Amino acid sequence: MKWIIALVVIIILGAIIGPLASGNAGYVLVQFAGVAIETTVVGLFVVTIVAIAVLSVVVSLLRRLLSKTRQGRKWLANRSERKAQNIFQQGIRELLDDNPEKATESLSKAYKKSPDNNIAALTAIAACLNKDAGKATYWHDEAGAFYDNADTLLQLVSIEQSVKKDPTEADKEMRSLLEAKPHSANVLKLAYRVFKASGNWQQLKELLPELRRVTDLAPAEFDRLEYQVYFERFVAEGRKSNEMLYNEWRNLPSKQRSNATIRLSYAAALKHLGDYEVSARVILKGLKRGELQPAAVNSLHLFNAKSEKLLEFVQAQLKQDPENRDYLYALAQIAMDNQDFSLAQRALKKLAEIEPSSHVYRLLGNAYHALGDSQLAANAYKEALAH
Repeated sequence: MKWIIALVVIIILGAIIGPLASGNAGYVLVQFAGVAIETTVVGLFVVTIVAIAVLSVVVSLLRRLLSKTRQGRKWLANRSERKAQNIFQQGIRELLDDNPEKATESLSKAYKKSPDNNIAALTAIAACLNKDAGKATYWHDEAGAFYDNADTLLQLVSIEQSVKKDPTEADKEMRSLLEAKPHSANVLKLAYRVFKASGNWQQLKELLPELRRVTDLAPAEFDRLEYQVYFERFVAEGRKSNEMLYNEWRNLPSKQRSNATIRLSYAAALKHLGDYEVSARVILKGLKRGELQPAAVNSLHLFNAKSEKLLEFVQAQLKQDPENRDYLYALAQIAMDNQDFSLAQRALKKLAEIEPSSHVYRLLGNAYHALGDSQLAANAYKEALAH
């Protein structure tokens, strides 16, 4: 109350002294309901301020008097609850309208007017959806002991924020959360991002079956993820020793070893580590069994000249189907790898007749260039530009 009186006094003094100092108080004519009142600007201002101050004092006194009676307290409490309920409903609407930032503000105001653990919990959810870990933690604590073990969203927000700053710490927190929530779709989706960031390919490998179930990755996208996971795992083991890499492969169930994506990743890891011959044998076995398609092998450039049997197999396929585009390209890859540019040129020339493309003509130009035929090489490069 004292600060209101002090404020009123300061305003009145300012309103009086200002106009008087300028020598022009000014006049105002107020007409209302047939009554006309003429007064100075200062007088009108002072009366208005005093009226507001008196009204504030009266309202304050009425509230105090009402709070002394049972009915008064009930009326004030109901009024406060109605306000809190309106703000709470507004917060819910904002939450449903996908505006978690405003929802957090509204729900926190509702809680201040009518403290309730459930409102605090909803405010924590809104803050989580707004990716605000600080506010989410605060409101989760406000929600009380009943919600102590219901903090999955809060942990997800915290991990998501920490993965950019410290992937190792995020990895640790993620593994702990996975132990508690191994089948949660949201947990698994974040785990996919966290373990990729931290390079924890072993953990991702173990999660692949669950990730296939819960993620919205298209089949081709999932195949790329599976390929990357197994490739990184094989490379990591291969850097330790050839034996470790072989054991990693042999310890897989036979169904997984026959999986095209996994077999390709193993062959690619072997090639990456410089073991071209074994890589070629892995490819050959997959082709013979029908587990691999030559197009997929071509896409990863896994045909090489280190296995005579692989070359014989490719040539045998071309005898049966001379215009097989995939095996023509495979033959060209093997020939180029073996620096047999004449064989490569023949395969690529035929491939260019069947399926001309910029890439094929560029490779054909490289073959002609290696053979020392600059004119044919130039012609091939022109065709590459034209396509």
